[in-house]
Amino acid sequence: MKAVHLANIDLNLLVVFDALVAEGHATRAAERIGLTQPAVSHALNRLRALFGDPLFVRSPRGMVPTSLAQDIAPSVRSILEQVEGVLRGGRAFDPAASTRQFVLGLSDYAAFVLLPRLTVRLDQEAPGVSLVVRNTSRSVGLPMLEDGTVELIAGNFPEPPTHMREELLYEEDFICAGRRDHPDLGEPLDLDRYLALRHLQVSTKGNPSGYVDAVLAEKGLKRNVAVTVGHFLMAPMLVDASDLVATEPRRLFTPLAGRLPLRLFSPPIDIPLFRVVQTWHARHDADPGHQWLRRILREIGQQA
Repeated sequence: MKAVHLANIDLNLLVVFDALVAEGHATRAAERIGLTQPAVSHALNRLRALFGDPLFVRSPRGMVPTSLAQDIAPSVRSILEQVEGVLRGGRAFDPAASTRQFVLGLSDYAAFVLLPRLTVRLDQEAPGVSLVVRNTSRSVGLPMLEDGTVELIAGNFPEPPTHMREELLYEEDFICAGRRDHPDLGEPLDLDRYLALRHLQVSTKGNPSGYVDAVLAEKGLKRNVAVTVGHFLMAPMLVDASDLVATEPRRLFTPLAGRLPLRLFSPPIDIPLFRVVQTWHARHDADPGHQWLRRILREIGQQA
């Protein structure tokens, strides 16, 4: 094994590496850490020599980390957070004075529900704190957390591994929505009429058969999914502009019912609730700033 002499290594290179992992682009990484783009490129060349690996390769999606870079990214992030903790000297996090940046992973649904209240709380309590919000989903949320692309995710995700933590924010139910003058909607919305309607389905993977369809299939039923879209926030607009009916999370439609001419109905079948959680890596457990952010999100979730 090759001996490593820390005295001969510029540990600031790890800061550059961490920024490149987070941003996937040399110019944005430079802006993130206050360096010039040539300085980041020079640091990357030194990192490549240090690790004997390209670390990042160019692609149409930006700078993609190699397998080695993906493997070491969580450890590098943890090292930097420990150094930051040491330099803070164990002092409590002061949101009113902090200029910290938090990087969150949210789906468009979770962003729609949580971000308005979160930004209000930041304005009131932590005006110097900034957020970077990256789009995520059930399938990619945990990997983004694992590789350090984000430091906290909120939404509906699979059960996390043991080195991650999860906290329930709220449980969500479903509601049916159609435009107010839809010719085939009436009260009550019975099951036969519901199944005969043309439905809109939201799936980040583009799958026209989703959570609601699985519930129907258990009862030997099937609805007519006419349109599938990949973004939750498309659903209210498409329902308003067409004869499509959507069965989606209640908190997606109820805030818009007063702004768009929508009619909301209870589904004619029982659809189990789903959990909306916040999830983070265990390395953030004792971070006072992270604890503060999680408390704010927990309080917002209880209000949602």
